[in-house]
Amino acid sequence: MASPLFSIFIPAYNRGHVITRALDSISAQGFRSWEVIVVDDGSTDDTGDVVARWSSHHDIPVHYAYQANRGKHVAHNHGVSLARGELFMVLDSDDILLPDALGKVAAAWLDLSPEARAGSAGVEGLCITSAGILHGTPYPCDPWDGNYLVLRGELGVCGEKRSALRVDVLKHYPYPVFANETHVRPSYIWKQIAHRYGLRCINQPLQVVDFATDGLTATASRRRLRNVRGLFAYWRDDIHHHQGCLRVSRRIRHYAEFVRYGLHADFGLREQWCEVPNRLLWLMAFPRGVSNYVGDRMKTRRH
Repeated sequence: MASPLFSIFIPAYNRGHVITRALDSISAQGFRSWEVIVVDDGSTDDTGDVVARWSSHHDIPVHYAYQANRGKHVAHNHGVSLARGELFMVLDSDDILLPDALGKVAAAWLDLSPEARAGSAGVEGLCITSAGILHGTPYPCDPWDGNYLVLRGELGVCGEKRSALRVDVLKHYPYPVFANETHVRPSYIWKQIAHRYGLRCINQPLQVVDFATDGLTATASRRRLRNVRGLFAYWRDDIHHHQGCLRVSRRIRHYAEFVRYGLHADFGLREQWCEVPNRLLWLMAFPRGVSNYVGDRMKTRRH
């Protein structure tokens, strides 16, 4: 069977009550070169049965894989390993693709020359809420071709975005996995990829995203303190490799997070001092980092 252009990946954890909306939004796409991959991250509800019924009713194959509850980043690694497509797009189980979203991404991607595609990680577009409100800020122009670190750090483009990234590239950039932790920030790999590949960005909404009251965004504060090694790895990687496009104030803020989560991960101040690439920034960030760490510990004790 010919490989599809898109591998659409849905990570799911106890989402039997909403996942059919996401699946329906895929089947409604006019552009038809896609496959669906659902990685169930240890659901205890009827998510698997719901997916099977939907697949049978619509006569659309779904590659369904079940894993023990280890987090979205592990499910992402699993999904990438299963993907047969050229571009890998994440569709959260409680979100939906907008009509012709895949057609818009395909047009933007195929508009690039073969040489340009070889140097690009993929295509990124906008997200809106169900009320039609844009998440964050748009890109400088449409299309915008450039570097993710410049886009976020220098140009200040922010907010929820959705990308379709090359499967062959993602296979070289898996998320790290830490025992007993279930979260790593998504941009951990996006920043790494940006040192080698560009990105085509389009000012067109691709997905409707409404953050669930029990979703990852809503539970961010509690989640952070349960995943301190993953966060320390993120900020450690940031201060060593990804600060070139940041203003000094943001560099200091990132160093403060390095101090904070280094302490949580038992990477002490002496060890930090010996490792950091810029000791002046570390000294400037030290009060804020320690203060945040102490505040975290106080919250932990109260709960």
